[in-house]
Amino acid sequence: MRNRRAIRVFSFTLVFALLFLLASCGFSYEKSRMSKYVKMAREDYYGVSVSIPAAKEVTDEDIDLEIRTFRLELRTLVSEGELTVHAGWGDTVNLYYHITVEGEGGGFLPPSDFSNMTDDAPHGFVLGGEILPKAFENALLDHAAIETHYAPTTDAEQTVGANDVIYLDLSYRYTDGENVASGTTRAARLDLSENAVAAAAFAGLHPGDDFDCGMETGEPLVYDWDGDGENETLAMAGAVVSVSRGEILGRIEADIEADYFDDVLAGKHAVLQYAIQTVDVYSVPEITEELLRENLPEFKLSEGGDLDGEFRDYVYQVLLNESRREWQATIEEELWRRFDSLDCVRKYPAAALREETKAQEKQLERLYEYYGARLEEEYGVNPFDSVEDFGYAYYELDGTVYDNVHEYLKKEVVPHTVKQKLIIYYIAEQEGWEMTEDEYESELPNQLAYYASSEGVTTAEVMAKYGENFFRQAVQYNKVLTNLVAVTVIE
Repeated sequence: MRNRRAIRVFSFTLVFALLFLLASCGFSYEKSRMSKYVKMAREDYYGVSVSIPAAKEVTDEDIDLEIRTFRLELRTLVSEGELTVHAGWGDTVNLYYHITVEGEGGGFLPPSDFSNMTDDAPHGFVLGGEILPKAFENALLDHAAIETHYAPTTDAEQTVGANDVIYLDLSYRYTDGENVASGTTRAARLDLSENAVAAAAFAGLHPGDDFDCGMETGEPLVYDWDGDGENETLAMAGAVVSVSRGEILGRIEADIEADYFDDVLAGKHAVLQYAIQTVDVYSVPEITEELLRENLPEFKLSEGGDLDGEFRDYVYQVLLNESRREWQATIEEELWRRFDSLDCVRKYPAAALREETKAQEKQLERLYEYYGARLEEEYGVNPFDSVEDFGYAYYELDGTVYDNVHEYLKKEVVPHTVKQKLIIYYIAEQEGWEMTEDEYESELPNQLAYYASSEGVTTAEVMAKYGENFFRQAVQYNKVLTNLVAVTVIE
């Protein structure tokens, strides 16, 4: 399943979105006269109107979730690999899962990435982490691994029988009256004992065998796939991945909450079939003054104060500030969408383009090193053999006119980035919003601390890595955008 971004979790991608805009450059934007390069009417940037939703309000439910998340982050392992222990809140259930949505794919084909039944290992879900829908999480509580059984075989010598359960990777075309749906999915579960049409089509095959039921060859399967009393037509082609015999899966059927983070499931009626491989037992701490002193030193309890009340007030303020930052970021995105559409650059400084090209190439190397280490840590291997391979995938260049990432950087990224910088310094020049040395010295510690925290290094290392010019541009960028947001009209 897809992962949910927890509140307060730093996103490295967002940092590099800022680096994309502010990558260090030898051309002096501060010392150059920007009106030589940019021509904009004041109404193009000052007091413009944008249409965006209001900032998200912070509810008691948001505060509760943040406190639960904070506690779960501090849980400690008690035992792992348990078979008979019943899972409790805060424990990790190592799960094989298969999720289908009512009315989609005949009710038996899982949406893409919603089944891991053919993976080499189960996926661990923290009960209370709210990655799974609430109804699924609640149903998994107080269940043990011994209650389910799942041991599929990929042995090519095994022959599919009429009473087996098989798992398939496939592409499909599903026809229900005039409605036609198509797509691909993996680890789709098909119980042949319940479907004589499918049993006849797959009997005699083996794990690893390919099949084609009406996609290009063969006959499609005509059957009442969705149980509505009418037959539907399913054409599919792919491979038999595994055969499962004697499996005992749990089953949960529920209406998924409308505000669930993944819109594939949000507001839908869905079915989870699952096998708990093992349970890892954790101890989750309660909120105490000592716990907060050790793990959240910025929180200060007043003398004789109410711990619960003051901590909730603190969390409320943290979430409120985050909501405001996200709202401001949304306004900034709208402003940049407007600026990007303007043909406002008179000419591009050749020195700026040359230096930006070097900076973007260096940034690509940093991205490759960072994500390469992340991938090796999580999966044991970096699938990208070179910076070029990584960059081609990172910028999603497959199917574009670009043969390599360097060409893309030179023709697309570099001019776009230089344009953004020229606009920032042009507006600062026109409005008298140039950064002062006092502002730079005041804001620099915050910038250094932010990047040092995000990258897990010291502030000295951050300064050595990016250089003073990078942070001068960052402070100038923040000043201009903050001032622009303040005069933007919200519709």
